Amino acid sequence: MEPHLAAAHRQAVASLEEGGFPVGAVIVKDGHVIGAGFNRYTQTGDPTTHAEMEAIRDAASRAGDHELLDLLADATCYTTMMPCEMCSGAIIRFGLSTVVVAEVSSYNAADTKSLLEGRGVRVDIRDEEACKETVERYYAEYPRARGARRPSDRRWS
Repeated sequence: MEPHLAAAHRQAVASLEEGGFPVGAVIVKDGHVIGAGFNRYTQTGDPTTHAEMEAIRDAASRAGDHELLDLLADATCYTTMMPCEMCSGAIIRFGLSTVVVAEVSSYNAADTKSLLEGRGVRVDIRDEEACKETVERYYAEYPRARGARRPSDRRWS
């Protein structure tokens, strides 16, 4: 697994270790990780704390003298799972150029690939077995979560 996807996977494992759904993301600009995060909505009760949003928040907190929009423009989001509609919207809004997705077998219901690509974001989908195994580990530990539907899922079935 390439280093930036491995960094995102480490974030996903950190979420799993806290009892959260294992999705991780890192934001990379000019070859450097500028933000990292993992899904925390189970841990916090805040439904906006998805991995990609947390990575964007982390980058923003490190922005210092940089204008945030300049910092994120043309950056790449490496994520272990296909971003949802909310995260895709943030990726589009803040001008990231590329999303590298470790795997799509765990979540692909919203067809956000076409949403992202339709707004000029390049989407590179991989088939990383370690990321799939981490999600399966979550479902083994929390079997009632398998197949749980989100409110938005009914729009895309």
